[in-house]
Amino acid sequence: MSYLPSPPAFHSDADGVTVHQLLLAAQDAPSALDAVRQGLADSGAELCGLTMKPVGQIVEASLRVRHLGDQAARLLARDLAAWPGVNSASVEHQWVRPCA
Repeated sequence: MSYLPSPPAFHSDADGVTVHQLLLAAQDAPSALDAVRQGLADSGAELCGLTMKPVGQIVEASLRVRHLGDQAARLLARDLAAWPGVNSASVEHQWVRPCA
């Protein structure tokens, strides 16, 4: 279930120096993990970091990815938000530096 263009369209940052941080809210951890796993597979993005924490009755996940342009990161957030069990997703930050 992807609304994303084919992976080569995502590699506008071939050097991987732009890092996008996305936040998502899900009903539970398995839903968040499934969405992240499928979103990464569909986009071809490289995961730099993933944290999850319970907040009330939902789970918040923060992920950092590279090898995506700005538009591709927004499309990834849209795809994550459409995943079953995910309430919302958005691009929160962008850095221009390599992942550690």
